[in-house]
Amino acid sequence: MALFVAAGVFLVLVVAYLLRWWLLAGLVSAVVIVGGSVAVAGWCGLVWLYLRRAHAVLLGGEHPDAPLPGAGDDPAHLAYHGGPAWWDLRAVWGWCWGTSAPWSVFLLPHLLVHALVVVVYLAAAWTVAGALRTADRFLLLVRRIRMVCPGCFLHLAYPAYLCTRCGRRHGSIRPGGRGLWWRRCLCGARLPTLLLLGSADLEARCPHCDRNLEHRPGESREFVLPLFGGTGAGKTRLVTGMHLALTQAVREVPRAYVEPVGEEAVRRLRDCERLLSTRTPPTPPGREVRGLTVRLGAGGASLVLQLFDAAGERFNRSATAEELAYLGKASTFVLVVDPLGIEAVWRSLTSQERGRLAGERSHTRDPELAYGAVRDEIRRQYRMPGLGRAPEVGRTRLAVVVTRGDLLRGTAVAPGSEDARRWAERTLGLGNLLRDAEAHFGKVQVLVTSAVMDASGRIDPSLGALLRWLLAEEDEAFTALLSPVDAPGSPSSDLDAAGSERPERKRGPESERVEEVR
Repeated sequence: MALFVAAGVFLVLVVAYLLRWWLLAGLVSAVVIVGGSVAVAGWCGLVWLYLRRAHAVLLGGEHPDAPLPGAGDDPAHLAYHGGPAWWDLRAVWGWCWGTSAPWSVFLLPHLLVHALVVVVYLAAAWTVAGALRTADRFLLLVRRIRMVCPGCFLHLAYPAYLCTRCGRRHGSIRPGGRGLWWRRCLCGARLPTLLLLGSADLEARCPHCDRNLEHRPGESREFVLPLFGGTGAGKTRLVTGMHLALTQAVREVPRAYVEPVGEEAVRRLRDCERLLSTRTPPTPPGREVRGLTVRLGAGGASLVLQLFDAAGERFNRSATAEELAYLGKASTFVLVVDPLGIEAVWRSLTSQERGRLAGERSHTRDPELAYGAVRDEIRRQYRMPGLGRAPEVGRTRLAVVVTRGDLLRGTAVAPGSEDARRWAERTLGLGNLLRDAEAHFGKVQVLVTSAVMDASGRIDPSLGALLRWLLAEEDEAFTALLSPVDAPGSPSSDLDAAGSERPERKRGPESERVEEVR
């Protein structure tokens, strides 16, 4: 028996010796096949674990929680490109390394592709955000829209907005890390990030003083119009008359409108006819300067008028004029001059005329004092960098408005048919003022106005002429709206813009029933 076993062993050894290379190749092949199969199975397992984790993080709700906005951040959730994309990638990488280290090195190609996709996505998202911001800004530039707060007078690069659901304040609701087209407030409400998508319809706030901006900034071009002059020169009455002129003009044009914006504007302008039928008291010196905002629409165009009527005492000194920061945001200005307040003019009247007009005369100081203080302040603010300056000083316009033209009719100082500019130089003694104005302003115009109504309640056309000059560089629809209409029985002003005399008109009686201006 042992002999047979030994023979078998010997035979096997002989066969192995003779087939040694084939056996070695087969053994190596088996090892390679088994090892490769195990490696492929392991790699497939790793890939399956990676895909499962990526699905759980990206789609299964197991992504890292985004941090809540800090004290200085907007109360809105971050968009995916604003941080969560990186956090999800880091969560997937960290889990894979913690679960299969050091075998996760075999997932390096997948992780690199994942990172590349995230980088491409972020680059595309931020490129779109920049393009949307540029388009939004370009739209404002094309429409010549510059936003100014009527409370603090500062330029607004973009307003802050309140959430429509919870009222939280969003200081920078523009395309960025918290949303491209829309952003989601912490309460879940969706807010548009572009003017094109309706962000101007949200409740706006000034980012500097938190004032409620009821005129929907960014929707229409804003026309900042400062009025300045001595105490009692007629600035408040002139503002009231201009609003009434606009109100009466839009009544005759289809789809045209004018509406005061804000409680203060509605309160001060809602009863223009009654206010103009009596003497208008001067603006109290201590009243806070705030712009009266009026929205004007005609021919499909709209314009937001911000009228700034500060007390005359503020223009007597440069120190108080420095408080009027809105001067640097305007390109058109109105200097209001009361001719009866000029001592030389008053002495030129006869004793009967002085007796009749004594109650109408204001005790304003020399108009050159107010003009000089405001001129210096305009130049100073235009030179200040970083304040969102208006066009250069050479492109500014100044209207020198002589008020109370109806009271001058028939007096010794009435302009008659004389040119308003020459009359202002010769009779009012404004020659030096006008020459200095022409040296510092691009355009200067002298206009004589009468903020009164005739017996039928129509406002004096001289205010329409003033408004046409003021709005001459805006849309043609506004100047067409204010164009005089030659019709039988149509009212005419005592003194037109050129100072020529026209038929007499009467003031509307205070008892006359008036229509409330809406």
